[in-house]
Amino acid sequence: MSARVTGSSMAADWFRRQCWSEEDQTDFWQRLAKARDHNRAQYVFIQGLTLMGAGPQYRIDAISLFDHVIDRYSDSLNFVQALSAKADCLLDSGDIDAALTYYDLAIQQMRLEPRVQTWAWLDFAWLVATKGLSNRYETALGLLDEFGNEQQLFPIVVFRLYGSRALIQSAIGLTDAAAAAQTALNAADKEISGLRHHPKIGLVGERYSDLCTRLTTIAQAR
Repeated sequence: MSARVTGSSMAADWFRRQCWSEEDQTDFWQRLAKARDHNRAQYVFIQGLTLMGAGPQYRIDAISLFDHVIDRYSDSLNFVQALSAKADCLLDSGDIDAALTYYDLAIQQMRLEPRVQTWAWLDFAWLVATKGLSNRYETALGLLDEFGNEQQLFPIVVFRLYGSRALIQSAIGLTDAAAAAQTALNAADKEISGLRHHPKIGLVGERYSDLCTRLTTIAQAR
C-alpha cells in the first residue's frame, strides 16, 4: 500500500491527486468549497486532467470533473479546455462520434473566445483524416485552413496538421496532397524541437511509423 501524502504536501497538491478514493473526493470537495470562487473552475479542471493522465481506470471520474466545469463555469477560461479534454477522454474510450461532438463544441467556443485556445481543431481534423470519416472531410479541411495558418513550433503539430491535410486531400483526389505529405514527413524526420532548453519536446518519434508509410506513398505520387 502506497503512503498517503500528508501535511503541507497534501495542502499544496489537493487538486492534483493521482487517486480518487472516497476519502480523496470528500477532501477535494471540502477544500474546493473553501476556495475563492474565481479559482474553483481551474482547480476542478486540473484535478480532472490529473486523473485523466493517471490511467484509464479514472476516465469516468475525469469526465465527471470536466462536466462539473462545463455545467457550472461556462464563463471561465477553463470552459473550452474542459470541453476539449472531455473529447479526449471520449476518444480514448472509443466513442468517436461523441468525441467529435465535444471537439466541435470546443471549437465553437474558441471562435467566441479567441484568447482561449486548445488543440480541438487539430484533434478533430486528425481524427477525421486517420479514420477516413469522409462525411466530415470538408469540415476538417476548413478547420485546418481556419486555425492552422500560423507558424507552428513543434514538429508533432506540423506533422499532424499536414498529415491530416495530405490524407484528406489524397482521399478526395487533390494534387496538393503530395506536397502536404512531404511537409509532414519532413517534420517527422526532425530530431530536435528547436527549443534551446527542451530539444526533445514535441518530436514525432516512431509511434507513427505506419502513418509515415502511407504519407510516403502519397508524397511519391506526384
